[in-house]
Amino acid sequence: MTKSEIMQHTRLLEIFIKDSFVLIIMNFPKNILNSLISCLVLFLVFSAPAISQVSDTSYNWRFSGFDDKGTYFNPQNVINGNNVDTLRQEWMTSLSKASFFIGNETALTTSSVLMINGFIYLIDRSQSLLALNAEDNRMMWYSQLSVFDPNRFGLENQNVHSRSLNYFDKKVWLVDLDCSIKGYNAYNGAIEVDIAPQVLCGQIQQGTKVHQTAFRAVSAPVFYEKNKVLVTSPAGFETLDSSLSYVTGISLESKNIIWKTSLTTNSGDNVKLGNGQWAVDQETGIVYIGTGSPIPEWNASNRPNNNAYSDSVIAIDASTGKILWSYQVSPNDINGYGCDGNIALDNIGGKKIVHTACRNGYLVSLDAKTGNLLWKFDPPNVKRQNSGNTQKPWLNYPSTDPSIQCPGVFGAVSSNIAVAYGTIYMSTFNSCSIIQVKPVSNIGDTGILNITTHIEPTGPINSTLYAIDSSTGKAKWTQFFDNVALKGGVTVSGGLVYLPSPDGNLYVLDASTGSKIWNRSFGTLGLSIPTVIGATAHGNWVLAQVVAGTPLLGTAEDLRSGFVFLFALPTNNVTTTQSNVVNPDNSSTINYAIIGGTIILLIGISSVYYIRSRKNAK
Repeated sequence: MTKSEIMQHTRLLEIFIKDSFVLIIMNFPKNILNSLISCLVLFLVFSAPAISQVSDTSYNWRFSGFDDKGTYFNPQNVINGNNVDTLRQEWMTSLSKASFFIGNETALTTSSVLMINGFIYLIDRSQSLLALNAEDNRMMWYSQLSVFDPNRFGLENQNVHSRSLNYFDKKVWLVDLDCSIKGYNAYNGAIEVDIAPQVLCGQIQQGTKVHQTAFRAVSAPVFYEKNKVLVTSPAGFETLDSSLSYVTGISLESKNIIWKTSLTTNSGDNVKLGNGQWAVDQETGIVYIGTGSPIPEWNASNRPNNNAYSDSVIAIDASTGKILWSYQVSPNDINGYGCDGNIALDNIGGKKIVHTACRNGYLVSLDAKTGNLLWKFDPPNVKRQNSGNTQKPWLNYPSTDPSIQCPGVFGAVSSNIAVAYGTIYMSTFNSCSIIQVKPVSNIGDTGILNITTHIEPTGPINSTLYAIDSSTGKAKWTQFFDNVALKGGVTVSGGLVYLPSPDGNLYVLDASTGSKIWNRSFGTLGLSIPTVIGATAHGNWVLAQVVAGTPLLGTAEDLRSGFVFLFALPTNNVTTTQSNVVNPDNSSTINYAIIGGTIILLIGISSVYYIRSRKNAK
């Protein structure tokens, strides 16, 4: 049915309803009429939110990377290059305060944002899971997550620089900071699944010291739908004296582990797990994961071998945990250059491909079936110094004097890549670090003297956004940004690239040419969390942006708040296209359901009135 036919039928129904109301109002007893009108109002009020929950999920932002393929691409086309500069702020909500380091960059960020059926979900820095109505900023529900308990192990007192949420099985999923796995009813916030901490992390004793790291991330589980398997890892929970280098499959039905796959080959290995979203191929039942660097990161003296599964992309059977293939980008990494960003599953001409960018800036494209390397892109603007020295125990061996490492401890690539329009969008940055190694004695040591002093950048800082042909690995265009390290996320939608920046701007660029189309300044508050684009319960497309969620750098502390902003197009500036209608339109679904229910109610009322009138006439 075309849009004009929908509008015509709706108009005829509206005329019928109006005429029916006139008839009833003129002839019906007043006291009974008032009661029926009250019932009708209650029906309209309570039916709309429930009906809105059936909106098409294909445009919902259900995972940190939009979908279970981890692409960071929403295919909507309502918000586009012709109207993005007319976006207006609809509302802003304040988040909890946190310590800041060097002006606008904080060590404790919010989570990634989800937008599902008109609800916005995120974890605030106060360890609260929030559900907001995208229409008007109403708090629909919230839940307090784990709080610090001195009698058990947890990360509540640690700086956690990245959190993520995922949505599946009608629940919002997360790994809490006590290492429990929770699934919340997306509509009312009830905890429907609560998997105990020891299932994922084992029996970590109270008082166990955590591994010190420049960047700590806790990721949400992904889901293989056919066999109802949660796939996750204890990423972020690494400790000083033990290895948690494994991936687990947990049955959603039994809540028990059905497989556990180690990513070490002997007792001396210790590997960080990836913190970006993993991709799931629901057709083949394969999950594609990324792994971080080996630990200790900067001193390999006590490492027994090349740590075969570190700095890697790995394909795992989601039902059995069997490793199908692995591809290692950097063997014997001594610079902390893990491949721990998102893994994006692509399809090029019917062939499935996986893409990822590692912290050293290398972007790789692999055959999803075999793991064979298709191409590798080395961004020319990334400065390299004392990197890639894989045959040494540390970067300036045998000296222990301070030395410069480029890329630095935060690597050279943004927190995620985006895949859309036959193109991979990747932001790289130059921010070198001064490294001074020290001896290691524990499996969870870092291998450098003091992690907090190594996060200060040295030398020029700049960034480059690359658009790379996903078939050939050749750059299509670049855009340079001086004096800023774009460590945050990249989002693509409506022919546009959204780039949040720690300088307080949201930059919007043409996805085809790289030209800057628009930017929104948020003043001195930095941005890092990827932009999210989704629809309200009534089908209105909106843009959500977390501000002041930039991951750490520096030492000077202060307390400031963060914010969530929501933007929408003016109603007279929306152009309908074939690709922007949500099955076909949330508002049409709601209108038909409400009108249909109203018609049934009015017919019933009219029938009762007619029968009683005939009896009275006799």
